[in-house]
Amino acid sequence: MGRSFKYRSHIQEIPRIRKDLEFLKMEWSIPQSETRQILVIVEEIFSNIVRFAFTDRKEHQVDISLNLVDSQIEIDIIDDGISFNPLEYQLSPLSDPATSDAGGMGLTLIRTFSNQIDYQRKAGKNHLKITKKVKSK
Repeated sequence: MGRSFKYRSHIQEIPRIRKDLEFLKMEWSIPQSETRQILVIVEEIFSNIVRFAFTDRKEHQVDISLNLVDSQIEIDIIDDGISFNPLEYQLSPLSDPATSDAGGMGLTLIRTFSNQIDYQRKAGKNHLKITKKVKSK
């Protein structure tokens, strides 16, 4: 069971992403707490792509698909921005995240909420696959 979405590379697409992913709770019977974690994962990755992946001012497309396979959700995100492998990004230890100006908090949340992250660069595009185990209601 899966869904695919296409978004413009604009931060204004975030409300649309939230609306598009409402089906997780209803159709796939994913608990609210896990639905929130999936939304954080998708929103953080999308906003990082919009802010950092493109060196021009042209409009780009970000493809996001979600598939429910057994008891896990596979999130695939594809963009044509500059190459960035989040698995190679070293996070700095933070003594107090609430007062830190350091970047990487989004990546920390993504890693915390995910069970597996895979990255590939194929045909000039970033392919990020995140797997999250979920419970049905």
